[in-house]
Amino acid sequence: MRYLGIDYGTKRIGIALSDQGGRVAFPKKVIANRGGERAVTEIKTIIEREKVSEIVVGLPVSLDGRETEIMKEARHFAEILQQGLSIPVHLENEMLTTHMAKRDGIKKEHIDEAAAALILQAYLDKQNRAER
Repeated sequence: MRYLGIDYGTKRIGIALSDQGGRVAFPKKVIANRGGERAVTEIKTIIEREKVSEIVVGLPVSLDGRETEIMKEARHFAEILQQGLSIPVHLENEMLTTHMAKRDGIKKEHIDEAAAALILQAYLDKQNRAER
């Protein structure tokens, strides 16, 4: 089973893909967020081309646990994906993933796709532990 990970941002959306076995996440690309429908269309193309079975959207949980505007937007984007696609969409805590990617020395233009890979890998690790 192949998964697609998303690091949602108001300007850029990071995309990551898993291997066919759903064990390892890899950064794929960054797409411009020019409005929900355009982004969904581009993601739909990736899903079809890469034969993705499920989507994982990062949920930017604040340190104090309060609902933030970007958290609301990420949830809304996940809902749009769920309505527009016929595959499951999951939410995964993405706390500090962008910071972790920056700390690891990832170049600015690749930060969002690296963060998407971290989000997706966290989800995959939980799924793989549950299967054991």
